[in-house]
Amino acid sequence: EIPNAYITSTHQERYLPSARVQYECESNFQMMGGNYVTCRNGEWSQAPICRDVTCEPPPEIAGGNVQGVKKSRYLPGESARYQCWQGFQMTGTSTVACQNGTWTELPKCKVACTASEEDMGRNNIELKWITQRKLYSRSGDFIEFRCKRGFLEDPASSPFRAQCMEGTLEYPRCKPGSKSS
Repeated sequence: EIPNAYITSTHQERYLPSARVQYECESNFQMMGGNYVTCRNGEWSQAPICRDVTCEPPPEIAGGNVQGVKKSRYLPGESARYQCWQGFQMTGTSTVACQNGTWTELPKCKVACTASEEDMGRNNIELKWITQRKLYSRSGDFIEFRCKRGFLEDPASSPFRAQCMEGTLEYPRCKPGSKSS
C-alpha cells in the first residue's frame, strides 16, 4: 500500500521474481520516482511516493487582499490575483501561481500618499511639476510644491519638498502676498 496511490496492474495472490506492480497517484498528487515496484529476491523494490502538489489558499498580505472567493485548495498551475486597498501601491506582480505545492512570489502593497486638490487649496499651494488633479506617490518619495499665484511662502511653513512617510504628507503653507506688488 502506498499513501495517496492505487495499483493499476492486476492483483495476484503471489508474484514471481521480476514481476512488476504499477501505481498511479490520486488526483492532485504527483509521483516521485518510478511508477512501479519490482519483485527481487522475495522483496519489493523501493516504492514510489505520491506528493501533494496542491496549494493552500494564498496568504493574506498587508495593505491588500486576494480578489474573488478563496478556494480551500488550488491545483498546480492555478493562479490567484491580489489587489491593494485604495491608497496603497503595488510592487511586484499581482498574479501568483501554485507551483509544486507553494505559491510564486507574493506582491507587496505600500502605503501611497495622495496630494489632493482640497488639501493643497487650503494651504494656497500647488504641485510644482505635475498638472494632474491627484498625485499618488510611494512611501519615501519626495513631492515638490510651490505657492499658487499671488501667494508667498509662509516663513513658518514646513519644507516645500515634502517626503511621503507611511502614507502621510506634511503640506507646506503659503500666505497671501502683499497688495502693492
